[in-house]
Amino acid sequence: MNNDAQFDQLARRDTELSALASRGRRRMLLIMILAFIPSPFVIMATNDNVDLAAFIPLGIVIVVAMSYSWAKWQRRPEDSQSVAFVGLDRKRRGATYRSMLGRRRIDDPVVLTIVESIHHHLRRTVVVVVATIVLIAASTLALFAASGDGVTLWVAAAVLVLAGGAIAGHRWVLNRSGSVIEPSHR
Repeated sequence: MNNDAQFDQLARRDTELSALASRGRRRMLLIMILAFIPSPFVIMATNDNVDLAAFIPLGIVIVVAMSYSWAKWQRRPEDSQSVAFVGLDRKRRGATYRSMLGRRRIDDPVVLTIVESIHHHLRRTVVVVVATIVLIAASTLALFAASGDGVTLWVAAAVLVLAGGAIAGHRWVLNRSGSVIEPSHR
């Protein structure tokens, strides 16, 4: 392949990645909004508090989290490529899931670029992610202990299972993406 053909291929791939990242940002924003909608009602139910003024800080946190995520997705290319996966259509996402489950090669060069970006990002941040999950689990247990009711065995087990599942999921995606990338380059 000559240099002009390679340049054209890379330009088309970059254009498609930009379009996928844009679609992925919109979809992720919608997912975040839909995920945040029930939070005031869950807090009202768990705290027996129906005062809506108490949710002003929660609303501020939600707006800040969404604007930070949006700015980060636009500013950092590696995050944009990770969010681009959400922008893929259902057929391409399904093919990627099947490739990851079966450890088979990925033939779509755009999807392969996205998976490589996700793999590189996960490998680079593994220590920070695991430490963060462990600290969140410890903080959750400390909050339950400080609440006056104490930490029951079921609460501790649930927190540990959720933290272990999050860490195991991170490791699974990291390992599977690594095992799919190499055969895809052959």
